[in-house]
Amino acid sequence: MRTPMTGSVTSFKSVLLATDFSAASDAAFQAALGVCTELGASLVILHVFNYADAVPPETGGQLVELDSIYQSARDSLAGLFRVTRQAGVTCATIMGSGIPSERILKTITSKKIDLAILGTNALHGFERLVFGSTAEAVLRKALCPVLTVGPQASDAARAGQLNGPVVFATDFHLKTTYAVRDAAFFCKATGSPLHCLHVLPRTLEDCNRSHIIPQIMTEALQLVAIESGTTIDPPVCAITYGSEISNAVVEYAKQQKARLIVLGVRQASMVASHIPGHIAYRIITEAPCPVLTVAFASQPHATLAAACL
Repeated sequence: MRTPMTGSVTSFKSVLLATDFSAASDAAFQAALGVCTELGASLVILHVFNYADAVPPETGGQLVELDSIYQSARDSLAGLFRVTRQAGVTCATIMGSGIPSERILKTITSKKIDLAILGTNALHGFERLVFGSTAEAVLRKALCPVLTVGPQASDAARAGQLNGPVVFATDFHLKTTYAVRDAAFFCKATGSPLHCLHVLPRTLEDCNRSHIIPQIMTEALQLVAIESGTTIDPPVCAITYGSEISNAVVEYAKQQKARLIVLGVRQASMVASHIPGHIAYRIITEAPCPVLTVAFASQPHATLAAACL
């Protein structure tokens, strides 16, 4: 499928991994190695030393008891550096301080990062993602796409179950549909098929015109692909029904053994007081594969369908 080239061309040459050396970050590190190897990208590994109001010993801080913790973090960074270089990936490490989300965002800008990679912990994933966490700020404000490796994705990766399609879940928002370009890029790089997915309310499944709805939505999904501004193979256009959009997307990804889910999200706050949590966060924490979020500036009244990510 040949489509017009509009906007910037997707390219991931510089990847940032933000790590706290937890098990979740270890899974994100493995994902970062895989991405850099497949895409021929360089890797920047950032650790933000953040212990309350303490300062690192090298800055003249008086808290001597932090010295061993700080040195341990430096040793861990050095270990990741060695593994990365052994894998044939160009690598640099940064030991930062301050508020983690702010330092990550500044590094994305200063290092001209094309893709940021984060891990989220199984014990705290959903709650920490929703309530103003580092991940929430980075996903919403980053100038580049963000790849998040959730707890379920870590288990699937270890089991070797990430060889399926790239799933682009869309609500037809006029801005966020352009995230399909990033989905197409990963498809080309990994040789994976592209699945475009839209979730409709379950109440429409048994309506009198239910046989027409999938045809209309499939045509709309094909139009999204055509207008994405890139060159992609004909995607699989899928319609599924569900009362909970996040569950429907996750279940589809599980059925297809997806290697990646791609979401276009709004840069406005992803948390609303009248709902228990944002759909994108539920997908991240429950998905059986990494989730790539691409943030766009919000445009009111630009949504063409009711299912919002």
